[in-house]
Amino acid sequence: MDCYHPFISAAIRALYFRPGYPVGKARRLGAVEKLFGFKRIQVKTRPGFLFACDQRDWLQRNLLCNRVHEVEVSDLLTRHLDGNDIFFDVGANAGYFSLLALSAGVQRVVAFEPDPLTCGTLRDQLRLNGWGDDRCAVIERGLSDARDRLDLIRGSDSGESGFGDWPHRLPIGHISVEVTTLDDYCESEGVRPDVMKIDVEGWELNVLMGGLKTLRNPQLRLITFEAEVDAQAQMVDPRIAEVLRSCGFVIDHIPRPSGALKATENFCAHR
Repeated sequence: MDCYHPFISAAIRALYFRPGYPVGKARRLGAVEKLFGFKRIQVKTRPGFLFACDQRDWLQRNLLCNRVHEVEVSDLLTRHLDGNDIFFDVGANAGYFSLLALSAGVQRVVAFEPDPLTCGTLRDQLRLNGWGDDRCAVIERGLSDARDRLDLIRGSDSGESGFGDWPHRLPIGHISVEVTTLDDYCESEGVRPDVMKIDVEGWELNVLMGGLKTLRNPQLRLITFEAEVDAQAQMVDPRIAEVLRSCGFVIDHIPRPSGALKATENFCAHR
């Protein structure tokens, strides 16, 4: 992974990605890239780990501007994770929440990410922070309700990639990838999560239906997940809440600090 020198990265952030600057208006680095070639820009995130950002990607521009992604979820996980936890990151993308869990001191992370290109980026981010396979297992598969091969639809931003017909995605291509179920993975590997994050762009119910045995295990005490909502912040698909409640969870909406309500919101399921 080719990155600008940390001093150059700091200067670029100061000039182009100031704190609080609207992410959508963050300027491209055409002149800098013509001079030095395209490289990633390192940032020390607010949770304390390093992240090498691709400023072409919305999520990573957000990190460059604000040093934290989804502050409400980041803060909740940081408060609740401890050193004995196994953390499952379902829809890990480039690894922000996997790295956050490791920086919080968890015992181990299992990161599920079906896109091989994104998996490569995730592994690079782990190496940048000195974490190896003993701390984070990168599983190059998706999770669903059955073992299969599915079309992964790549979005214009990596965080939009996923399965099925999700209305908030701008597709740019697709690849065939392997999927398994949460229960099959846990059974075959002999591992159970204590805390789990699910961010799978409309595929939440499929993930949950493939993991009912795991969800019923009281060892799993907390799940954060994203879901589509209506104007009253109620989940568009009520089956997601029904499945979680049937497995013993209480569900709370995680409000944004701004109070804004968007098409997708984060929730916390806890016992």
